Amino acid sequence: MCRWVRLALALGLALLAFAVLLPDTVAVWMDAEGHTYLTDRDGAPAPGATRLEPADLSLGWGGRVLGEPLDDVTDSSDEDDRVTRELLTARDDIVRGEVRRGLARLRRLHQRNPGRPDVAFLLAEVERRRGRLEPAREALEAALSIAAKLPDRWRDAAHALLREIDAELELADARGASRGAMKVLNSQHFLVSYDHQFAGRAYGERALAILEQVRAHLARSMGRTLARPLEIRLYTKTHYLDAYKDRFGFATVGFYDGAIHVVSVRRPRRELFALLIHEYAHALFEEALGSHKPFFMNEGIADREEEIARGRARLSRGEWRRLLDALRGGSWIPLKSLVVGFGGLKGKRALLAYLESRAAIEMIEDHHPGAIARWLNRCAGGMPWEDALRVETGWATWDLDHALRDSVRSRFPVDPLANLDTPRIPME
Repeated sequence: MCRWVRLALALGLALLAFAVLLPDTVAVWMDAEGHTYLTDRDGAPAPGATRLEPADLSLGWGGRVLGEPLDDVTDSSDEDDRVTRELLTARDDIVRGEVRRGLARLRRLHQRNPGRPDVAFLLAEVERRRGRLEPAREALEAALSIAAKLPDRWRDAAHALLREIDAELELADARGASRGAMKVLNSQHFLVSYDHQFAGRAYGERALAILEQVRAHLARSMGRTLARPLEIRLYTKTHYLDAYKDRFGFATVGFYDGAIHVVSVRRPRRELFALLIHEYAHALFEEALGSHKPFFMNEGIADREEEIARGRARLSRGEWRRLLDALRGGSWIPLKSLVVGFGGLKGKRALLAYLESRAAIEMIEDHHPGAIARWLNRCAGGMPWEDALRVETGWATWDLDHALRDSVRSRFPVDPLANLDTPRIPME
């Protein structure tokens, strides 16, 4: 930390401590240029000066020192008090110049308490001043999205700091500063690379930890793990779009082609977890079947696992209603036509293909719990996929399509149009 920051920090702490000890007649004032006054006069000590509470002093300085001042510390065993004591210790380390130690404390605190705004703000300031803009932004975004109760002055200060960080990121990108070599971090199960100069080793280690959680999660639900280390490439959104915007006929944030490619750097932890779940499920599918076919099952399994990770384990009534509308309107896509892929489908047709695929997997699991994991293992053992599907469910592809359409109609028994005959769908 540079000398002026240490001096300003020391001055701010001294003023706060001094203000607490002063009699009630003494007030803290600040003018439009940020000059601070302590006075026992009734009026403003300078033109345009406004009176502040001591707790507002740091924010009055534009968050350039600490942002929101810390709450009073006690010896209580209360969790909030414990976090505050640890935060003070980390701050003291940084003030003394022991930035590495203080930063390590802050990162551990933030990992355990992502919704604490005081932890997030101090971590963001330190990361930013060390040139690590992406981690600084992530810390603030986590606090803004997770914190249950966030005072307005905290929220305003956080948004102001986010705007400054975004401006610096935009400037760096315009200069080509973020287009350096990919950084690499490997483990027993993963080969991880990421492309942004502002994301340090701590980000790579965090990504590896999330990937291990993904691996364990899908081992339980799909009954499989990969036999080989998997390559993961994590991109900023700009770099991902530059490289892959013309690869698909619709917007994507990730794909699997033997390696997982995912937009990641600015994404909150839960979002990255869900995206990696989806793409890792594709990797498990391809290893078991040696192909991406049947594509509707490949996408249906991956989409269902992703939605479970997001806390949406089942299709909504509105989604089933869209399937019913597709049946009644004659736009239903036969599952048989979705075996090879979704090629040529765009817009609403592509969305319908994904929705049908997920609905088919949900129906299979509802009628035959655990069937998908058993089906994958049969396919991995060499059984043709449709034979394995028939063994596990009693349905071949066309039977599955008919059963799914019947399931869609059965969910709307009082709808006078739900059970009307639909246009005949030719078998392909």
